[in-house]
Formats: sequence, C-alpha cells, structure tokens
Amino acid sequence: MGILWPVQRLLDQAARLIQNARDLPAAEALAFLREAIGLLEACRPAKERDGMMALAYLRLAQAERQLGRRAEAERAYMLGYSYARTSREERVRRLAERLGEEFAR
Repeated sequence: MGILWPVQRLLDQAARLIQNARDLPAAEALAFLREAIGLLEACRPAKERDGMMALAYLRLAQAERQLGRRAEAERAYMLGYSYARTSREERVRRLAERLGEEFAR
C-alpha cells in the first residue's frame, strides 16, 4: 500500500492543475497542462490516469488551437483521443469526439 499513496498524490496534483488551467487564458493554461501531463507520465497506466491524460491533452489541444498553433493542437488532440479510447471513460471520449468534429472544420 505504501506505493499507492505517492501515485494518488501525483494524480491529485495533476487533477488540480487541469482544473486550474480551465479558468486561465490559453497562453497561461499551457504551462499548467504540460505540468499535469508530466506528473501523469510518472504514473503507471491505468483507467484513471489514462482518462486524466486524455483530458489534459484534449484541453492542451483546445488551448493550442486558440493560440493559432494548428500543428501542435492536432498533435495534442491525437494523443488525447488515443488516451480517451484506452481509458474507456465515456465523458472524456465524448469530449474527444466533439473536439474531433471541431478540428475537422
């Protein structure tokens, strides 16, 4: 059980960063989202971690797109979409599909 606590702490920190990024302008949100992704990369793959990775990458894609960085936005979207599929979290998968429609325009 001693190993689970540090991982849960990383997940909690990443969740706070993702939440805080939501209320920031796109340029400021990038740093929060990238930090969250870095924390999540330190965790073993699991449904919760993959769902959070998906959310972080999808929000990163939105921010990059708002800043006019289409190539970076598409890369982040593809990673987010992939994590959304592997996590099997319905809410995140729906977000990925909605963003996919927006990116197709």
